[in-house]
Amino acid sequence: MATSSLRSTRRFASSVAALSVTVLALGLTACGESEGGGTESIELNVASWATPGSVSEEMGNWWYEQVEERSDGRITFNIDAADSLCSASEIPECVRDGRADLGQSLTDYASQLFPQATISSIPFLNNNSEAVTQAVYDLSQEHEGAAALWEQNGLHPIAHVPPGRLLLGGHTDLASIDDLQNLRLRMAGQYAQHAVDAIGVNSVTLTAPETYEGLERGIADAAAFPLDGTITYQLKDVLPEWTDPGVGTYTTIGMWMNKEVYDSLDDELRSIVDEVTEEFNREHAQRIFTEVTAEQCDALLEDIGDLRQWDESETARWADALGNSLEDRWVEDAERDGLEGAADYLAAYKEKLDTFEGQVREDPAIECAGRS
Repeated sequence: MATSSLRSTRRFASSVAALSVTVLALGLTACGESEGGGTESIELNVASWATPGSVSEEMGNWWYEQVEERSDGRITFNIDAADSLCSASEIPECVRDGRADLGQSLTDYASQLFPQATISSIPFLNNNSEAVTQAVYDLSQEHEGAAALWEQNGLHPIAHVPPGRLLLGGHTDLASIDDLQNLRLRMAGQYAQHAVDAIGVNSVTLTAPETYEGLERGIADAAAFPLDGTITYQLKDVLPEWTDPGVGTYTTIGMWMNKEVYDSLDDELRSIVDEVTEEFNREHAQRIFTEVTAEQCDALLEDIGDLRQWDESETARWADALGNSLEDRWVEDAERDGLEGAADYLAAYKEKLDTFEGQVREDPAIECAGRS
C-alpha cells in the first residue's frame, strides 16, 4: 500500500476500534499458526497526538510500517485520529489502563510517569536531539532504577525523541532576557518552565494544540516551541519573529507500549518489535527528524526570512542565573516519582551525552539558523 494511502486509512477514526477497545486493549486476536511458529495475529490500537505532516506522524508511521512489514502482517496498527480516543495529555494513562495498546505524545504531559525522560527538560544541558534520544534509550535498559520504574508503571518504552531545540517566537525580536520581561510566554517542558520563572518571566501553560488560539485570544503574548511547531501549529502565521536562545532540548516525544501487551507477544513478534525499536533509536528517528525539519525550515524562512540565535553571552547569562538548581530539583523530583538512584542516573546521562559529542549529526535547527 502506498504511504499516502496508508496514512489516510490510519487517520480515519474507526468506529469499530472505539466499540472494540476492550478487545484491542488485550492486544491479542488468535488467527492460526504462522510460518514463523507464532500463533497470533494482532491488531494494536494506537492513541497518538500526531497532526498530519508533523515530525511525530512521520516518525510514528515509520515504526508502525516497519513492524507490520517485518511481521508479514501478523502485527497491524489501528491509529486513531489525534484527540479522538484520548487527548494528548491523557495518552500515557490510556496506554497504562488498556484503552490503547500503544501511545505517542509529549512526555511532559504526564511528567510524573517519566523522570527517565523529563531529564531532557533541564535547560542548557541537552543541546543535540540525537544524543538525547540515544542516551535515554540506553539508560532505559542499563540503569537498574529506570528499568524497574518502567516495569512498575506498566509501560514498555519504545523511544523518547526531542521535537527539537527550544525556539522563542514573538511579535518583536526576542534577543535577550530583557526582551522577555513583562511578556506572557507559553512555555512547555517542566524544567524549562522553572527556568523562565527564575528570570522573572511569566510562563503560561498551554498544550500544543491550544497555543494558536491562546495567542489569538491574548492568553499568551509569545511562545516557546521547536521549529516543528512553527509549521505544524501554524505559529509562524501569528508570531513573525523567531530565535534560538541556546536552551537546547526541552522535552521529548514519547512512544510506549502497554507492558502486558508487549509481554504477551510470542518470541518472534517481540524480537521484531525490539529490532525495529533499536533501529529507530539508533538511526531512523533522527534521520526522519532531520529530513522533516529541513523541509519545515524552508517553509519557515520563506515566511519570516530569518531564524536568529542569541549571542552566546546572553545564553550564558541565563544559564549562570540557574546554576545547578534545576539539576538538583530534577533529582529530587525523580526520586519522588519513583526513580531509584536518580543522582546516578543524572551522572550517567551526562556521561552519555559527552560520549555522543562529535559522533552525532548537528541539530537541524542550528543548520536552519545558519541558512538565515
